[in-house]
Amino acid sequence: MHHGFTVLNFDQTYTLQSFLQGEAYEWVNLDTIPGTNLYCAQESLRKIAEKLQSPRGRTITFIGSGNYHYVSFLLLSKIKKPFTLILFDHHTDMLPSPSESIISCGSWVLDSLLKLPLLQKVIMIGVKKGWMEQIPVSLREKVSVFEEPLLHADFVSTVHAVVDEIATDAVYISVDKDVLDADEAATLWDQGSMKLHQLVEIVDEIAWRKEICGFDVCGEYPCSPSDCFQQQVREATAKNDHANQVILEHMKAAELL
Repeated sequence: MHHGFTVLNFDQTYTLQSFLQGEAYEWVNLDTIPGTNLYCAQESLRKIAEKLQSPRGRTITFIGSGNYHYVSFLLLSKIKKPFTLILFDHHTDMLPSPSESIISCGSWVLDSLLKLPLLQKVIMIGVKKGWMEQIPVSLREKVSVFEEPLLHADFVSTVHAVVDEIATDAVYISVDKDVLDADEAATLWDQGSMKLHQLVEIVDEIAWRKEICGFDVCGEYPCSPSDCFQQQVREATAKNDHANQVILEHMKAAELL
């Protein structure tokens, strides 16, 4: 796989962050496509897919706000061999879509399991306690959930259990920063309590044993350049900028990028 580093521009959020400075990356403008925030109709999804038809592969894609997490569905659909999805998220993203013609940030994992036959298993890490009840009974054999409290009860054992649950050699990792403690990142969704060092330690363990065939990150705090002087926006941007920097540098150090 040709390694690449891609940034998706839905709302100018990344223009306020500094982790991109000095980096060589592909910038994909998607801000002119209508109807993409939270819910995405098939026509808009098709336009996004066309924009992602880059001749080079992507090791890591920065998606933007968690409102656009459904883009992961498009990235998963490009994988050509059986794979496992490792999802760091405070939510399951397995709620039914309001319409068959719409995919949303809350339904994309369900859509992926139903529509992508090469997706063998989904392993969710850091999900809010009790939310696994959202998973349809018919799909529970293909989903393993490690709820948020397990990360604090026995972290080492949880990491080993995660790796043991991986059903394939190939793994795709998707990170929504709402899984992180509010001291580590800032989103507009309710957040978990995972520490950034825990996230990268789990990724390390997986990468040591499996082939990482793709990696994406979302969970930015939605804002525009005109918001940059607001104190809340500045604080949120600084947290997310640092988290993105740590993830990117870690990927380099692990020779995954």
